[in-house]
Amino acid sequence: MRRHPLLLAGLLVLSAGCSGIGSLGGNPSESVTPAPVPESATDRQARSDPPPGIGEAGIERVQTLAAGHRMALWNRSYTFYERYEETTETSNGTVTLLRNEATRVAGPRRYLHRLHRQRYRANETLGQYEQTEFADGERWYERRDDGTVTETSGTLQFTQDQFAAEAAFYIERYVTVSESQTRRVRWNGAEYFRVTGSNGTSPAGRDVQSYTVSLVVDSEGLVHRLDVRYRTETRTVRYSFWYRRVDQTGVQSPSWVGDRHG
Repeated sequence: MRRHPLLLAGLLVLSAGCSGIGSLGGNPSESVTPAPVPESATDRQARSDPPPGIGEAGIERVQTLAAGHRMALWNRSYTFYERYEETTETSNGTVTLLRNEATRVAGPRRYLHRLHRQRYRANETLGQYEQTEFADGERWYERRDDGTVTETSGTLQFTQDQFAAEAAFYIERYVTVSESQTRRVRWNGAEYFRVTGSNGTSPAGRDVQSYTVSLVVDSEGLVHRLDVRYRTETRTVRYSFWYRRVDQTGVQSPSWVGDRHG
């Protein structure tokens, strides 16, 4: 089972017979991002305060923002997508690593998570890995699809939402920037805060040539979308996460778990 605190657009459907997510989310650029809309006098009167950790001028305290995001997901259902892309210049050409994940969370102890990781150079695949995890409230089950199928299981040892904790981890990891600004945006009649920043630090400690981050947050502190891009002398990294179907996500047992477990 993935213990971490750690999507390739149109990611491949994983193992035949799995029920649940189907594909891993689609292109993150197609996710709806609130866009600036001119404010009316009524809008100005109905303004919400920025959530803790964010001010009118930008990021104030990233640890507070991360903690608020985790609390905003407390006891809620959601579908969570992640995409990580890293390109590295080597003496043999450019090597690209892609990691795409999609997770349906019905509650802290019931979820379906799918991972697809691929490493390639030009049109040559250097390696790939697929994995599906399911938790039914009492036990977790893992299916690895790397040429052969291996299934394992065990008793759930946690009561907190590990995927909310993971998102909070990435907020703290990537949103630590020295320059940022906040704009108010409206979408579907609701107000959000669009924060953009620059001058961040590579998690690996390498010198960066450019660093930009963008996030969309609601007044409750839920970070609906995070995008970061940075470049060093030999590497370019892009990472995104975003949410869909908040409070509207259910999780069915995959067929490979078997009736005796579900």
